[in-house]
Amino acid sequence: MKRTPFFAFIMLATLVGMLTGCERYDIASITIHQDAFNDTTRLVNYTAQVTDDGGCARCIEAGYCFSYIDAEPSHTCFYSTVVPMVRDSMMTFTDSTKYLTFQWQRQLPFIETAGGEGGEENDTLLYFFRSYITTNAGTFYSAVDTVKVPRSY
Repeated sequence: MKRTPFFAFIMLATLVGMLTGCERYDIASITIHQDAFNDTTRLVNYTAQVTDDGGCARCIEAGYCFSYIDAEPSHTCFYSTVVPMVRDSMMTFTDSTKYLTFQWQRQLPFIETAGGEGGEENDTLLYFFRSYITTNAGTFYSAVDTVKVPRSY
């Protein structure tokens, strides 16, 4: 049995994996910024920016988490919706930065039982957003941004 091509393929894949590894395994930093919110259409726009890749140039996945129940949405939260935006790519350079930047738009659903504030009337709906990035070193999250919407919308 001749296995030389298979062995060569395994060695090449190992070499490529070693070359695309991390320089260091530090915490990646990511920021989130709410660009706009339209009360009429209930659309919210966000921009996320990876400001430090933690030494891992390989971005396995990046996106955002959303919840109207849990104040810290994440991959491990049962009440969170995770929306991947970027998958399996190297960090890309954009116009004014040296780091991965991505944007998204989300229409906020009207949820009768959403978390809120405002006494017995509970007149404000709260929606929680945060961006994330997954590298070879793990998954890292931005700070949570809260969108407050009057229940009457």
